[in-house]
Formats: sequence, structure tokens, C-alpha cells
Amino acid sequence: MKLVAVIAATAACLAVSHSDGGATRTDRAVRGGGVNAMPSMRPWRYVGANPDGWWCQPGKCKGVADGTAYFNRELPLMRAVGAQVVRVEFPWALIEPRRNRFDWRRADAIVQAARRVHLALQPVLVYSPPWAAPGANSPPSATAFSGFARALARRYRGRIRTYELWNEPDLQRYWSGTERQYVQRILIPGYRAIRSGDPHARVVLGGPSKADHDWLEGIYRYGGGKAFDIAAFHDYASGPFVISDARVVASVLADHGQRAKPIWLGEYGYPDSDPSSPHQIPLIEQVLTQPGPIAMAEWYSFRDTYTATCCPPRVIDFSPWGLVTASYDEKASFEIMKALLGRG
Repeated sequence: MKLVAVIAATAACLAVSHSDGGATRTDRAVRGGGVNAMPSMRPWRYVGANPDGWWCQPGKCKGVADGTAYFNRELPLMRAVGAQVVRVEFPWALIEPRRNRFDWRRADAIVQAARRVHLALQPVLVYSPPWAAPGANSPPSATAFSGFARALARRYRGRIRTYELWNEPDLQRYWSGTERQYVQRILIPGYRAIRSGDPHARVVLGGPSKADHDWLEGIYRYGGGKAFDIAAFHDYASGPFVISDARVVASVLADHGQRAKPIWLGEYGYPDSDPSSPHQIPLIEQVLTQPGPIAMAEWYSFRDTYTATCCPPRVIDFSPWGLVTASYDEKASFEIMKALLGRG
């Protein structure tokens, strides 16, 4: 009962605007909001799908028969919180495990489940299969990657409208190549392939781990400035810093005559094991309501997760980044986001 009271009181405070220590609260989101699904893989720990995620396979999942149990439970809740888009990895290594041999079963199930609840997906194309590169984070050939991207866009033409090319390619864990290789082997060929497969689709620059001015300049220096429709970055700073960091991204776009391109905050969040969400709530309020150049802000992650090795699954860590707990109890942060996005 105490948690219910906390949630109700916190949500009620959003019904009116007021000043609190010089910071103005509002009851309306000024930008779109989305959420992140669980990572599909963690190849620096083990081979295969994340045991606690949407892509886990029968007998290799934590506490469920297979990953369909996760997304069938979570997508309706993501819709309920007011998310406009779900950022979810579509792992190349699992979809095309052998050259030109595709396994679309899990991807198809995710797309169908999202359509049932009228939620847009933002697939993140990530991780090289063994036939295409020495490691999951290693640069593949442009030809190999573009073949996958084109096949994906053709299959989901008209059903998926936004694709992101890799995750945090500024970090060794996700991308062991150079920035030049990212642009020339992923960004440019991937953009062309997706637009070939679906001329109406939009392409998101693979979000770097921070608003890195020099890294973003490198995208243009290596010829990738015309190979994305939406700029992206990730930021785990506090709310006011997130907005100021977004202005760094906006300044790079403006310097290259692309001021009109939207900027998406692909990941922001805070681990908060307290169900009353004392740390998550201020961050959500600030990021969703403060004026700035962000068009879409996507929370990481929707559910509290267990980091596990595999196989069989063995939990080694707990990450309380979610808006809901691992057992799907809604935190106060869920209610605040729902209130803000519902009025936005």
C-alpha cells in the first residue's frame, strides 16, 4: 500500500506545473518517448542469444520456455507506458547463421507481436556471424552486411519503417574496427541496402555511447554524412547534461548543413532497485520535458534484467534499470512515464 501511495502522489504532482528549486516541472512531454528491449546477445561473455532476452532459444532461457514469453508479456506493457517506438536488436548472427540461409522465425514473431499492439519497432542491426567475420564485433565486408540489411528491409517493407545500423560503434566491445571501417562497411552500404529494400524506410546512425563531437565529425570526414536520416547518441548523464549533450550533436549536424535531421536519444537510464524510483523519476521528467534538440528519447531498459552466462543459464549479476521489475511489477517510474507520454 505504501508503494501505491507513493506512485499516486508522484503522478498527481505532474497534473500541474510548478517550480521546485528553480527547476520547472511540466505535465507534458515535449518529445516522443520509447523504450529499449533487452540486448539480444552478449558475445563478449558467451556464444548465443541472451538467456534473459527476446531471442533466447528453448532450453537456454532464464525461467521461461523461450524468448517469445518475454516479448509477448512486455510489448503490451510497453504500449501501456506510452512508448511510441521499441528499440530492439535484430542480431545478424542469429538471423543469418550461414551465408544466404536465413532463420526469420523469431524476427517474424517479434514483428507480428508488435503489430498486434500497434507499436513501432526500431531494429538495431548488430553482430557479425562467424561466416562473415572473425568475431561478433569484427568488421564484416560491405557486401556481406548489405546483403543482410537488404533482405531485412525487403521482408518487413511497410511493417518496419526505421532501422539502426549497429550499436555503440565507438566502443571496442561492440565494434573492434575503426570508425572509417564502420562508415564504409556498415553505414554507407547498409543505408543503400535498406533504401533499396524499402525506399520509404529511415536509417538511424548507430548511436555512439556518448555525444562525442570528434566521433560524429568522423562520420562526415569518412563520407557517411548522407548515409543516415536520423542522428543518434546515448547518454547516461543526469537530465540537464543530457539536453546540453544533445546540443553538441545538433551543432555537428548544423556545421554540415543538416540542421533539419532529427536527433534520437537511443539510450538513457538509471539503475534503481527501489520501486518508488527516487533516481529514475527526476531523470525521466527532465529528459522528457526540458526543451532541447532531442526528437525521441528511448529509455534503457524496459525490464530489470539478470545478466547470465550460458549454457545452461547461470545468473552472475542483476541490473535494475527497468521501468518494471523482473517479475513485471510496475515501478513508480513506469507511472510517471505513462503520465508524461499520455499527455504529450
